[in-house]
Formats: sequence, structure tokens, C-alpha cells
Amino acid sequence: MPGGVGSPVAPRVFAGFGRLLGAVLLLGVLPCVFGGLAGPTGELGFTLRAQVVVQDLVLTGGISSEGYQGNLPTIGSPVRDSTDFAAAVIGEFGARGALARPLGERGRGRLTFDGGLRQFSARGFELRDYSPRELSGTVDLTYLRPLGNSALGAARVRVRGRDVADRPPMPLFLQPGYRSAGGSLTGEWTPGTGSRWDAELTTETSRFLAPAFAPQIRLLDRRQGGVEVGVRPGWDMGGDLRFHLGAEVISYPGQDTFVDEDPHRRDGAVHGGAAWTWSGPVLVQLVGEGRMNRSNSRRPEYDAATLRALVSASLPAEVAVTGYVALTAKRYRFPTEFARLIPGEEANSASQAYLSFNRRLARNLDSNLRLGWTRAETEIGGQYFQRFGATLLLNYRP
Repeated sequence: MPGGVGSPVAPRVFAGFGRLLGAVLLLGVLPCVFGGLAGPTGELGFTLRAQVVVQDLVLTGGISSEGYQGNLPTIGSPVRDSTDFAAAVIGEFGARGALARPLGERGRGRLTFDGGLRQFSARGFELRDYSPRELSGTVDLTYLRPLGNSALGAARVRVRGRDVADRPPMPLFLQPGYRSAGGSLTGEWTPGTGSRWDAELTTETSRFLAPAFAPQIRLLDRRQGGVEVGVRPGWDMGGDLRFHLGAEVISYPGQDTFVDEDPHRRDGAVHGGAAWTWSGPVLVQLVGEGRMNRSNSRRPEYDAATLRALVSASLPAEVAVTGYVALTAKRYRFPTEFARLIPGEEANSASQAYLSFNRRLARNLDSNLRLGWTRAETEIGGQYFQRFGATLLLNYRP
């Protein structure tokens, strides 16, 4: 298969993703730079100001110190060198931004990008030290258009990817590298009863990058599609309340069910919940959500519930503090001796908590100190590791 395990196509895929990310970052930087150089009366500056608006551009750099617990098996490590505890120092650099442009009389296009590089220096393993490097990026292209006087429609195309070099053993879990492409159609409308409705159709295809020593990672390849409907009833509760209900179908073409009549794994999931947001001197958000996953293969079926809370407030000396907690309870319906093979940290099963402090240092520079904890599954499923640490970031807006 072209581009498969051990294929010479893989290095070209890596290089192509890097060029794509670089091009998108330049696209975000150049309008800002050249628009400023041309000035308000320059031809180039006028064209850029008239057609492309740089809504946001942020360059981020910083350092983290993290610890990891959980001596667990993993399908993506080249060696068996797990330990009960490992630590790492991480340097990171990233860029994110958004550009908007009018399209037609009423339409508007929007391009957003978010990419970054993280370099680890990990210690605490038995055989050797590791220096994993993670490159990730997301590009969104969205078209928005009013539909009458009380509705809005949007179409979005998204490309995501991640590369991981020198992936370490547990408990320093890093999501395997992958490529993903998808799209969505979204609509919002007000029927005139005081409520506001929204609906979204999504589709996505993900292909995981398997090194020669771990071809089984390709078993995580998946295709999925979903629908979600939400409503804001407009009740007078001193905040914004939204209920939602959704369903999705996920197929794993590389995973067998060992049933001749239905040979490939196919999951169906239903989720629903409510979110309440209050904006005042303090921002408060409370979210509760439940999820049921059923499959033609018994081993990955589960029920899960998540409670999330976020509180953000301003303090003296231009300091903003934010606290966030997400607690998830997950139960698999059937015991199994085999790996459940789920997409790791992206499996709707993580519990997280963090406390962050943000302070403005200059007109276009701010700092962020974040203390965090995460409990999440490995890609085998049903086995959890913990990560905790501190991160110091500088955010610069040119």
C-alpha cells in the first residue's frame, strides 16, 4: 500500500506537512508585515486592508517541567523500558492566528492556524534517556454567510497533523503521529420563540503514522461522521444555557471483529448534555455530558460521564487567573484480555485540572504560568497514566 509501513513515501509525507505548516504561518505573518510597511496610502497596504484582515497573530515560546506516573504497556514504543516515574523538561514554540476576508456581498471567509514544536529532554528510564520531538498543527478554512435575517450558515474544512520523533516508553505518553482531514456544515437560527437553535454535520478521516517497529499503530486508522443539535431556550437564568444531543459513527477499517458477516470494527456513539455560562465580574462555565459507545466488537463498548467547570477572574496588577477542572468516569461494559485500541488521549476519557495566571508585561507581550494535572488513557484502553507539571509561556502579538 502506498505510504504504508516502511514505505519511502512516509518521509515525503512528513516533509509535505512541514511545508504546509510553514506556508500557513507565512500567510499569517506576511499580511501583517507588508501591510505595516506599505502604510495607509500604499497600494499594497490598501489592498491588504481592504480585503484581508489579520484578526489575531500570536507567537508563543516557553518552557515546561513535567512528571509522569504509570508503568503501562503501549503499542507504539520501540523498546520495553517503562518505569514507574519519569520526568521531562520541555521547550516549545508555537504560532496561531486568524485572517478574514469578505467573499461576495454577504459572505465572509476565515482562515485560522495553530501550530507548534515541542522538544523534550526526558529522564528516569532504565535503558537510556529520550529526547522526543513533537510537531503539530491545525489549519481551518471557514466560509460564513447569513441566511435571511435570523439564521447563519457556515462550511468548514480542517486539516490536522502530528509528527513524533523518538517516541518514549510509558509513562511519558505521547499521542502517535497522524494525519487528519475533515469538514463540517453548521447552521444557527432563531425561530422567533426566544430560543436559538444550532445544528452541525461533521466528517473526518484520520490516518496514523506507523514506524517500521510498530505497524500495529495503523490499526487506529478511522473514519467518522456525526451530527449534533443544540438549543438555547432563552430562559431568564442570569446566564447562557445550552442543551445538546448528538450521535456519531466511527469505522476502523484495520480492526477485525472476527465475524465473517461483519468483519471490520464499527462503533456508534450517542452523547448529550448541558452547558451554562455566566459572564460578569467573574466568568463561570459549568458543563455536564454523558456518552454511550456501542460497537459490533464487544471489547471497546463503554459508558462515560464528564463534569467540567471553569472560573476566570481579573486580579490587581493586570493579572487574570483561570481555574479549570474536568472529571471523567468511564466504564467498559465487557472485560477483555485484548487491547481495546482507542485513540489515546483523544478518546473522551481524560480528567484534567489546571490553574493559570496571565499577566500583561508590555503593550503586545504577556506571560502565562500554568500548573496542571492530567489523568488519561493510553491507546490500549482501560489503562491510565498521570501527568503533572508547570509551564511558563510568553505570548507576543506583533
